[in-house]
Amino acid sequence: MPPSKRSHFFLSALAWIGMPALCGTLAILLGQDANWDLRNYHYYNPYAFLTGRWDFDALVGQIATFYNPLLYIPYYYAVTYLPPKLTAFLIGSIQGLNFPLLLGIASHILHRNRESDTAIIACFLAFAGIAGAGNISELGTMFSDNLLSLPVLLSLLLLLQCIDRLVNGTWTERMSILLAAGSLVGVSAGFKQTSAVYAVGMCIAFFAVDMPFVVRFVFAFVFGIGVLIGMAATGGFWLYEMWRRFGNPLFPYFNHVFHSPMAQAGDYRDVRFLPQTVGEYLMKVFCFAVEPREISEVSFRDWRIPSLYLLGLAATVRWMSMRLSGEIRKPSFGPLTETPSMEPFFFTFLVFSYLAWLKMFCIFRYAMVIEMLAPLGIWLLFRKLDDVVGRRRIIAMICIGAVVVSTVPADWGRVRWGEDYFGAELPHIEDSNQPLVVMTGTDPLSYLIPLFPPQIRFLRIQSYFNLYTEPTGYDRWMAERIAEHEGAIYVLYRSSDRQATLDALKAFGLEMERGGCTWFKPRMEENQGAALMFCKVVKVER
Repeated sequence: MPPSKRSHFFLSALAWIGMPALCGTLAILLGQDANWDLRNYHYYNPYAFLTGRWDFDALVGQIATFYNPLLYIPYYYAVTYLPPKLTAFLIGSIQGLNFPLLLGIASHILHRNRESDTAIIACFLAFAGIAGAGNISELGTMFSDNLLSLPVLLSLLLLLQCIDRLVNGTWTERMSILLAAGSLVGVSAGFKQTSAVYAVGMCIAFFAVDMPFVVRFVFAFVFGIGVLIGMAATGGFWLYEMWRRFGNPLFPYFNHVFHSPMAQAGDYRDVRFLPQTVGEYLMKVFCFAVEPREISEVSFRDWRIPSLYLLGLAATVRWMSMRLSGEIRKPSFGPLTETPSMEPFFFTFLVFSYLAWLKMFCIFRYAMVIEMLAPLGIWLLFRKLDDVVGRRRIIAMICIGAVVVSTVPADWGRVRWGEDYFGAELPHIEDSNQPLVVMTGTDPLSYLIPLFPPQIRFLRIQSYFNLYTEPTGYDRWMAERIAEHEGAIYVLYRSSDRQATLDALKAFGLEMERGGCTWFKPRMEENQGAALMFCKVVKVER
């Protein structure tokens, strides 16, 4: 085998086998995932969907009860039937596939720029991309942000690799490529709506390419059609289900628009981290490095995006200066005579994806794709800031290396490994005709429900969705189920929420039975200070 082919084979093996295996191994070494969302809905939602419990239980996953369960079905089967470490390894390995996609994107852009040592630099940038605080923290977990990044990165890679065909191919070829690329981003957004920020960024990015306006518009439009096709494929059924049940396809979000009687007339969005002033909009980016609690529930440190931001400002100032002095020409946006540079597309995609993220969510995890592409962006910006090749390479490598070394991943909660995923010894339930369990407080507890006998109904009478002081249609529905129930009733709550539990029970005509409580603490809860309580309750005559 010639040396060039041998090195290419080695690089491909490293990218597609070695790095995913390394990420899978790291997922095991980090410990078993015990994050809040896992305990709240990652395991319960697919279980409820597959077993038809939607009209049986109520609100057990709080607001997340209404999230699309499709993405989590493979995870449910893996947790149920596979050893925990194997589950984590498989998830981590799939998440490791971000590396070869980042490698392909970097290789293509560097090759177009006629960079020497493209393979080495691309590997360096791809590694820096997957070594971010967000990606490392999510290895082996089902947060899914670094799983949904895969179709987004694949879409970007497809567009980069097919740019010659987009320029010189037939319109049939062009439409096929654009629809395929758009569908990939749409698939991600259909699974989880937070990925829609990348659809926005990529649609707008077409307008930055040096092509006639009509061509740019058609490309963006067809790509957008592809996005809708992808969203329909993975999320259309769920939007329809929410519309059929509640008259709100985004239920419970934006219910002040759709007015479903089953929820309050609010938008239910998490607005804790959204910027409120112009200053916050401009400075929010530095929260990734110095004030992480302004964009996340947990601490971390990552200078990737702030560094990209600062270098981008510097490069913009230099570009404007050179434009004014006539050193660089304005894009012609004329008829296509040669393949245009895709760097404007790349940077416009990052900028508008970030702006959409800033406006819609401003939550750390949802900027995963920007985090992964930031090292490549930093490298390209140094190229625009310094014309001396050797010097800029050294400075760029030092900067990116410092960013990688200084990164502190987030900690969403890990526990020690066990023989099964949750390590729960459930309390005894007396033999009764379909016992009823009510849940209180706002702690995530729904992961326990699949472990109980399936005939037990669970109703969450207190949560982030339904404050019992402001009744919703669900509150009234649950009150009816409690009133008509004739068997045993229990309450499941965390011991630190005792007073709130007593208040919630009283609001639904219930009270705890004296001496009817047992406590338990699954291994999944070993990081939590207070134990879980399981108590017998009785109805109170009103």
